[in-house]
Amino acid sequence: MPRDPPLRAGAALLPPNFPPHIPLSGALQQRLYLIAQHLSRRACAGSLSRSAARRGLDQLHAQLLLNGFAHKRFLLAKLLSLAAAAADLPRAESLFLSSSPPHCPAPAPSPTLANLLLRAATASGAAPPALLAIFSRLVGRHGLRPNAFSFSTLLAALASSAGAAGALLPHAARAIHARALACGALVAPSGGSGHVMTSLVGVYAACRQLGDARKVFDEMPGKSVAAWNCMLAAYVRCGELDVALRFFSHEMPGRDAVAWTTVISGCANSGRAAEAVELFMRMRKARVKDDAVTMVALLTACAELGDLELGRWVHARVDGDGRQRRMVLLDNALIHMYVKCGAVEDALRLFLMMPKRSTISWTTMISGLAMHGRAQEALDLFHRMQERPDGATLLAVLRACSHAGRIDDGRRYFESMERVYGITPEIQHYGCMVDMLCRWRQLHEALELVEKMPFQPNEGAWGAILSGCRREGNLELAAKVTDRLVELQPERAAGHLVLLSNMYAGVGQWEQALMVRERVAALNAEKPAGRSWVNQNESCVVVA
Repeated sequence: MPRDPPLRAGAALLPPNFPPHIPLSGALQQRLYLIAQHLSRRACAGSLSRSAARRGLDQLHAQLLLNGFAHKRFLLAKLLSLAAAAADLPRAESLFLSSSPPHCPAPAPSPTLANLLLRAATASGAAPPALLAIFSRLVGRHGLRPNAFSFSTLLAALASSAGAAGALLPHAARAIHARALACGALVAPSGGSGHVMTSLVGVYAACRQLGDARKVFDEMPGKSVAAWNCMLAAYVRCGELDVALRFFSHEMPGRDAVAWTTVISGCANSGRAAEAVELFMRMRKARVKDDAVTMVALLTACAELGDLELGRWVHARVDGDGRQRRMVLLDNALIHMYVKCGAVEDALRLFLMMPKRSTISWTTMISGLAMHGRAQEALDLFHRMQERPDGATLLAVLRACSHAGRIDDGRRYFESMERVYGITPEIQHYGCMVDMLCRWRQLHEALELVEKMPFQPNEGAWGAILSGCRREGNLELAAKVTDRLVELQPERAAGHLVLLSNMYAGVGQWEQALMVRERVAALNAEKPAGRSWVNQNESCVVVA
């Protein structure tokens, strides 16, 4: 067999008068197919980086062009799968367009290729308007007759990008719903209609249209387990936890591990940790086998309750099940639990033993060390960090500097966020810097930073300055800051004014204190009562 021709980047490098190539044997086609399949599987499994997947895609695409296979749909389908795994939308569009031979009447595109293009657009993180534009071009310009898989793919992509879609999402969901009805995708005899309707429930839940989600669910002729779980998740996602629990207990005909995990996670993430633990105990009594995601939800509840004993039981249970369940997400949850329960040495030991760490792993451990007064170890760990830090990591670093009083280091990290790490500081980072400067008596610098913030300062920033004024006895600045806080939080105006009045009284300025008290009386309001709670590890938190 002759050698493969040299790799070329693509059709743009071929001269216009390049002679047609006579295809070689079917063995070459099969070889290219198997290579594309192998790379696609590795990319999906995470063992091949996106850049490496794109390089392989370049080479395979060149082979198709040079060997006259550019219109072989079974090869294009496999390359489109690789493009989706590599999140390479431009290449996916190029491959799709090459599926129709030039100078030939354009037949209706293959639904398989069109659906793979939609999948590539989803994997590339295309914004909802871009996804809808691609779908419209496929239908309007290329004559695609979308099937159930087309709608399921598009709806799942829209649901996952709900935050970026904003107000567009409800209109887009209803438009796609109408198109699916017109195409008969909701009455498909093959059973695909159930997948589309389940995806509709998910996208309506993502845009907080719970009534529409329930209406679609009720109209399903035969509800699959996935449909029941999707409706349950919709209630949890929309914050209707009590409704979700009633739906779970009284309506669902069967409850699998996914359903149990959904309600356990919902309770754990909604401040109802004790209920989450109780649900887990019921799950064990029902002899439903838990999985790693269930354990993550249970560990979240342990961290909220400060229940170190139960957390250690979960850790032993996970270790007993073997390494196959020890995904990074589970180890991160264990570290978070140990940190929140005060067992920072256990957290550090587990962190150092992790075979693979994510950015969240490093951030959780850095934050935990700083929280427990080990700021120097936190900063040392940051310097050893192997993954690229994100905004949460830098926030943990700034807090470590604040706890240790390392103002110069804090300034340096804050100023290097965008320049070194490409991270734009958000209001939390500014707030942390303001708090650090006020804590260590750099009040005027803190005020300058607040006034230079690229967005409206929140009550946290002004509150930190007010606390600094109280420590330093700067009553003039305290009065100005209080006025700003009253504007930002009129419902808590009385509390802020009472604090200012007490500051005046503390230094004997009774006339000023009386004037402020008169403002409180004029508001016809009272200082909000303090609230406190005690968790199970007997640590007390007071909120003024």
